Amino acid sequence: MKYSKHIFITFFATLLLGSALVLETQAQSRRTVVVQRPVVVNRVITRRPFWRYRSYRPYWGYSGFYDPYHYSPYLRYAEQKYYLERELRGNQRELAEHQEKYRADGVISAKEQRELEDDIRDVQRAKANLSRFLRNN
Repeated sequence: MKYSKHIFITFFATLLLGSALVLETQAQSRRTVVVQRPVVVNRVITRRPFWRYRSYRPYWGYSGFYDPYHYSPYLRYAEQKYYLERELRGNQRELAEHQEKYRADGVISAKEQRELEDDIRDVQRAKANLSRFLRNN
């Protein structure tokens, strides 16, 4: 009789815990829910000899798999258009700066004239490259 109280308390505690687990499992739904979670990829760089590493990857660690511009034609188009427009703006800005600087004193020397003609050719070439790119795409 000395341990009967402890045995009954242990029995009822396990019964209470078991019933709580049963009630918990009955409350779960039967349908499955698919959750889209981001995938984190950690690239581990291991030391490999030069001849083994070189045999399957020609550019020391570059992979086009993670480069969005490698696969997306729209991103490649937008990037190339951006660079052509930036080149045109830079050439136009340089031409405007040189024209302002050279016309400040009222006299344009032969060297200044050659530089202005070179700047004008650069602007015309950049405009032609941009218009050719926009016409072809």
